[in-house]
Parts: sequence; structure tokens; C-alpha cells
Amino acid sequence: MTHDQKRLLWTLALINFFNYVDRQVVFPLFPLIKDEFSVSDFELGLLGTVFMLVHSLASLPLGYLADRVHRPRLIAAGVFFWSITTLFCGLAPGFVMLLVLRALVGIGEASYAPAAAALISDNFGRETRSRAQGGFNIGMFVGGTLGIALGGIIANAAGGWREAFFIVPIPGFILAMLALRMPDKVHHRHEPHVPLKSLLKNHAWLWVLVAGTLVTFATGAIITWGVEFVRRYLAMDIQTSSLMLGGTLVVSGIIGVVAGSWLADRLATRHSWGRAAVLAGTLTLAGPILFGGIQAGWEGPWFVGLDGTLFADFVSGMGTAGILFFASAFLAGALMSAYHGPLTALIHEIVPPRMRASAFAAYVLVIHLIGDTLSPAAVGWVSDLASLKTGLEFVTIAITASGLAFVVVARLVQRGRTGLVRDPG
Repeated sequence: MTHDQKRLLWTLALINFFNYVDRQVVFPLFPLIKDEFSVSDFELGLLGTVFMLVHSLASLPLGYLADRVHRPRLIAAGVFFWSITTLFCGLAPGFVMLLVLRALVGIGEASYAPAAAALISDNFGRETRSRAQGGFNIGMFVGGTLGIALGGIIANAAGGWREAFFIVPIPGFILAMLALRMPDKVHHRHEPHVPLKSLLKNHAWLWVLVAGTLVTFATGAIITWGVEFVRRYLAMDIQTSSLMLGGTLVVSGIIGVVAGSWLADRLATRHSWGRAAVLAGTLTLAGPILFGGIQAGWEGPWFVGLDGTLFADFVSGMGTAGILFFASAFLAGALMSAYHGPLTALIHEIVPPRMRASAFAAYVLVIHLIGDTLSPAAVGWVSDLASLKTGLEFVTIAITASGLAFVVVARLVQRGRTGLVRDPG
């Protein structure tokens, strides 16, 4: 990896890290927001839904723009915008205004992922592309899980939820300036534009949409409601729930991203379907494992003498059910996170280089609009009608179905049912 490649990847990964800190910090704050504004679980779920709705709708036009303009400037503008709107979330006088501001955060973040992913694929060859995208997405995974933990820590220390929104956007203003200094190396701007409607004839890309929508639905529900599940059914306070689940997922996520990206690159050098096969295998296994963990956690409080603050007391009081729950969360988290590096590399291989940002943006639009735009409110609705456990059980079915859809993708890539005759590198 050259010096310029390292600098590009580190800058983008750092921005991705704080992107997801800003995005996920709201979820552990749910109990405090619920108490202040007297809202239902369904309304709390809307905080995730409106964000993803606006984020997904804005992704396509901003991704289309990223194939045509100076991408570092577009990224810098987006980082600044989501940082300032996150800051204003802490000043929201009511729940409706908080919903509006979270929606605006989604616009800023929509400008980032398609442009950044295309920059990476343009600067790394096919043999290392999954690992490069995986390195970029480690920032997402660590930032997302840290955001979950950080929200609980700040809320516990400050005694309120607003302070979290004042603290987490600060690094974004610095990173927006650093983004302006990134190079924009593009080798294919002389090529003719490819119309977006050509993606509808790309069978492999269409099945990637199906698979991505299913796993995104599941991921959005887990991120939104995971901490609350631990708090309700394992009788922990907000801080302990955030730290335990966030810590479990951040470690398993890094392992999964690194291992999955490495394995996908190795298989891709031997088989055209290698990356899709890794996605199929890991996601098919993750669903049943997480389902088992939810059943273990449902046994109720499985500790004695735990005050919810000391990790040593936590471990000493943890019974068999608790060990099974966090072990399954760890393993399922590793398997699900293996998705992140190979997925972007796979999309960029099955579409022409000139439309990498646009194709990825169209993918983001669909998976978020149908996936995690709906899942936070949908699981909250099921929770109001039945239980949060029931809602998360349905989520595990979507994970396994996603893996089976990637089996179809692997077969289509093997048969050449994509938008390319060959991978241009």
C-alpha cells in the first residue's frame, strides 16, 4: 500500500468512524427521551426511521453527483452539514423538532458513503479491494458501537440526553477541513456515462439489492433496539447495557470485517463468485446463532448481587444463560460484519467503473428505504403489540434469508449475469 493510499484510507475511515458515532448515539438515549417527551416505543423507533428515510432518498442524487464532481469537496460539505445538525439536536425543544433535525443529519451523511466507496475502488486494485473497503468500514463498525456505548456513558455522567449531541459532532468540523486535502484520482472520467436504468438489466445487482435489504432491515433493528433488549430483559441500567453490548459488537465487528475481507479477496483471486460466497455463508449462519442468543437472554435476570456498574461483579454473577446470550451476540456480530468489505467490492465489480458511485448510491437508496427505514418503527410496533423479544426474533429470519439471496448472487456472477464482460480493475 502506497503512502497516498494509506492517507486516503485513514482519512476516510476516520470520517466514517465519527459518521457512525453521530448516527448511533441516539439509541441508548431512548429511555431518557421517552421520559422527557412521553412518547411510545413506536415513536422512539421513528427517530431511526426518519433518519434512514431521508438518508436513503438523498443518497441517489448525491451519489449521481459524486460521479461528476470533485468528490473530496462533496464529502467535506456533507461532514460539516451532519455535524452542525447533530449539534442542534441537543437544542430540540420538542420531539417533533428532534425528528426533523435527525432527518437533516441523514442528508449530510448521504453525501459521504457513495463518494468515499468509489474513491477507494478507484485507488485500489481488484486483488486488495475487499480489504481496502473493509478497512474503511472498520471505522463504521467501531464508530457505530462506540456511539452506542458513548450515548449511555454521557447520559449517565450528565444525567440527561442533550449533552451527547453537544459532544459527538465536534471532531466532524475538523475532519471536514481534512477531507478537502484528499486527492481525487479518477481514471475513467473520459468514459461515457452509463444510464442508471441499465442496472435493471443487471441480474446480479438486483439480487444484491434483495440480500442487502434483508440484512439492512435486520441490522437497523438490532442497532436500534439491542441495548433496550439487554436493559429490559437482563435488568441492567443504561450504561451497563450500552457498554456490554457495544463492547461485544465492536470486538466481534473488527474481527469479522478483517477476516471476511481477507477471505473474500483470497477467494476472489481464484473464483469470480468468491466474494458473494463469503457473504452467503456468513449471513446464513448468523441468523440461527442470534436467534439462539435471544432465547437464552429471555430466561430473565441471570445474575445475583449485580449493581450494574462493575464489570468484575457482572462476570462473577453471570449464569449460563448470560454467557450464551453474549457469546451468540459475539459470534453473530462477527459473521454479520464480514458483509461490509466484500459487499462494496462486489458491487463495484459488477457495474461499469463510470457508475460506481451511482450504483452504490442506488443500492443505498433501496436497502435503507425498505430496510432500516422501516425496521426501527416496525420492531417498536411489534414490541407495543407483543414484546420486544418477538420483534427481534423476526429479525433473525431476515438475516438468514439474506444469506440465501447471496447464494443466488454467487451463481449469477459465476454465469456472467452482470453489467460487465470482465472486471476492469
